[in-house]
Amino acid sequence: MDHQHAFQLKPAGAPYTCSGCGQLGFGSRYHCKDNINCNYILHEECANPDPHPFHPFFEKSIFKFHKEAPGYETRICDACRKDVLGFVYHCSRTNIDLHPCCLKLKRSISDESGNVTLKLLQKVGSKCAKCRHKHVDGKVEGWSYYDGKSYYHVACFKDLILENWSRGYFSQEDRSIASSTNRETQLALTSMEIASSSSGSRRGRTMSKYTKIAVLVFKLIFSAIFGNPISAFVAIVEALASN
Repeated sequence: MDHQHAFQLKPAGAPYTCSGCGQLGFGSRYHCKDNINCNYILHEECANPDPHPFHPFFEKSIFKFHKEAPGYETRICDACRKDVLGFVYHCSRTNIDLHPCCLKLKRSISDESGNVTLKLLQKVGSKCAKCRHKHVDGKVEGWSYYDGKSYYHVACFKDLILENWSRGYFSQEDRSIASSTNRETQLALTSMEIASSSSGSRRGRTMSKYTKIAVLVFKLIFSAIFGNPISAFVAIVEALASN
């Protein structure tokens, strides 16, 4: 008899791989209550599939939630261009596939002070700020976040986070990471306001406006894709600052 999972929602903690869609996760998650014998974990989006899925980028698509990709061919998410490894929203009429988390990507996200607003776009107007290419896969541009000046492929951002995760920059001790006194990390977390509030900090005085905006954009995209677990963001900033 197959084990029947009984789930409980747990707050953001160490990074995990979703047992449903196979994608990396950082935020809150649904964990099987039998966590001694079962390590089945689901993104919130995978644990609670949308009964009426719709995305304005694909108005002609009628999506249906599948626990396995339909058919026998390898399927690709039409948002991030990453392989479909499990749970997926698929439209049989248009042959469009979306990871559950990609379906729920925020269309617009802003920082608290309104200094930066990012909009999710299906097409890019110029090259991605990270990969320096317009297309993610062949002739496909892939979804991007746009801050009014630069485009950032969702695919490139996922690659960046996955690369740092595989290099060991995310430990199980997220709380110890979050309590870091690394000045550059603190500057990143407080973004635009830190320069005026910490005039005694040489780093605060010399950190360029461009750098602060770049860090803020980074934080917003991370929040849009993975939620907003601060401890994980701290680890990423420390990793990038050390490179």
